[in-house]
Amino acid sequence: MKALWEFFRVHLLSDLRNRRSIFWVVIFPIILFSMLVLTFSNLGVKGSIDFRIIIINEARATNKGLDFADDLVKAFKKLSFPQKDAMFTLKIMNPNEKALAIKEIKYSDADALIVIPPEFNSSLARSLLMNHFGFGLSQAVVDVYYVPNRASSSLAQGALNGIIGRINSILTEKVGYSLKAMSFGSRTIGAIMKSPSYTNFVAPGMLVIATFMTGMFLVAPKLSYMRYNHILKRYASTPVDMKSFLFGFSLSRLFVMILQYVGLLLFAILVLRASVNIFSWQAFVYYLFSCTVYTAIGFALGFMVSSTTAGGFLSSGITLPLEFLSGIYFPLFNLPWYINVFVYINPLWYSTNALRQYMGVSMSPIPMWMNILIPGIWLMASVEFSLLKSFKERG
Repeated sequence: MKALWEFFRVHLLSDLRNRRSIFWVVIFPIILFSMLVLTFSNLGVKGSIDFRIIIINEARATNKGLDFADDLVKAFKKLSFPQKDAMFTLKIMNPNEKALAIKEIKYSDADALIVIPPEFNSSLARSLLMNHFGFGLSQAVVDVYYVPNRASSSLAQGALNGIIGRINSILTEKVGYSLKAMSFGSRTIGAIMKSPSYTNFVAPGMLVIATFMTGMFLVAPKLSYMRYNHILKRYASTPVDMKSFLFGFSLSRLFVMILQYVGLLLFAILVLRASVNIFSWQAFVYYLFSCTVYTAIGFALGFMVSSTTAGGFLSSGITLPLEFLSGIYFPLFNLPWYINVFVYINPLWYSTNALRQYMGVSMSPIPMWMNILIPGIWLMASVEFSLLKSFKERG
């Protein structure tokens, strides 16, 4: 135990004396955080987007055979691919599949669900009749299910409200004049959270970036250096237990990561006025889990190459692509399948999803167990690779 704490002290002091290490793992995340918030706080979204819409028709035809619900479905088909100027990719599901459709919205397989209620035809016919006799118009309501704290889902709901006029015009073509006969009623899926500012959106991700960079720049290159200069072999030839070195070295990285957690959150709250839940014990426990994952990945990279230069280049080459495919800086949605492959194997994406939910920023677009399972697979694979590599070098 004494040897373990001695290794912890030596490696921690070594990092604190290294100005380059302190810059990249402590100061740089704060600078990057500030630049992102100052640059993109007022970011707007422009342009055409292909929203994935599910529609379920529960309506029954009236006694006169009028089927406005079928007309509504046809109207959406006119606004969907492969039609010109389409806004949506439409998927029609049966009424008994409503629970499955809601699950698809919750976990990002679709952006919004439109449910035409059973009484839609009679409600719209009554609205048209009342309008014909000059009475006040009571509109037929169609439910739209969406996740308010997910960018693609929220934008889809806004797009639907934006085309309500065109939909009403198509529905009222039979009566020869246009009127507001139908409206959308919004129904949220998942916990209702405060709409996040960009500061709140990016804050959990910066914790992930800081942890990941510590693994990439304070574990992998340093381990490569010790292997290249045969320091590990010298340790192995002494009475010192190698487990003491490994645990002491790892604990020193963990201590730096906890300092990052406290420092970045205090900076976010006090300076950038973020409103994330810094007292979430679930977020802190998951953060410690992430620290373990990225330390293990750092060990694996350190054992993968034996040159300090190669280790640095490998760490830098991995860091940037994984960061931009993690959804830390911007929401990720409607990506091509070949890009999604890299997103779904990216441990940073899962860590960011989990911390955002635990800190009360937004719902995770995937089940929480996946945010634990996939990084856990990275953890086990990295540990197994490091152990096999170390045993092979000893042999």
